[in-house]
Amino acid sequence: MAPPLPFIRAGVVAALPAEGRCLTKQKLRPGSDVSLAGALRLQLSGIGPEHARRAAENLLSTGAQALISWGVAGGLAPHLEAGVLLLPQRVQYLEGEEYWVDPHWRQCLLDRLEDKLTLSSAPLHHTETVLSSPEEKARLYRHSGCVAVDMESVAVGKVANQAGVPFLVIRAIADPAQIALPATALSALNTQGRLQPLALLASLFSRPGDVLGLWQLAKHFRAARATLQTVVAQVGPTLLAP
Repeated sequence: MAPPLPFIRAGVVAALPAEGRCLTKQKLRPGSDVSLAGALRLQLSGIGPEHARRAAENLLSTGAQALISWGVAGGLAPHLEAGVLLLPQRVQYLEGEEYWVDPHWRQCLLDRLEDKLTLSSAPLHHTETVLSSPEEKARLYRHSGCVAVDMESVAVGKVANQAGVPFLVIRAIADPAQIALPATALSALNTQGRLQPLALLASLFSRPGDVLGLWQLAKHFRAARATLQTVVAQVGPTLLAP
């Protein structure tokens, strides 16, 4: 007879170690799978929907009772600045497929955070590739009406929907709509979120002008991480999971 699964209040899917470290002081590496305070479990998935799907399914197979898509997002709406908290009601594909978050769970977070942080409840859009230019972001904003974009939340929502468990998205804006992502930032990380030093140096050698863009991106990323850390400080380690 197989031993009973441990109680896991919620499984948290984050793509990058830097996002996961907003939840814990434990040492994290790409692919880490660690227990957190509050009976949560964190799985670092890597970048993209297929990695997120596998992480979400793994968390459910080990006993998670709910799923959270956690981390940073790209801004589409021009009024959203770096660090704005996203608690979207739903996430969607361009073709119309969409997944709704648990309304009661989301409202509990709103009640605790709306006077502490600048936040948005508008929908989040899925993308298969990084949107690097303001023009691409503006085009998707006009077409979809969504205020932000990421590459993992729809996959997590789909797994939660199929399993019939509560689902929530907690994200923060790391690159506002007006910001162009420097090409060096796109080439310096692999799909697991691991820094590739040689690729970084080679890219900076050929594009020295990217240094300013990287500095701006780092500043915005710090603002997003500060927001996620504030969420944990305000609502506690359970993230109010049901």
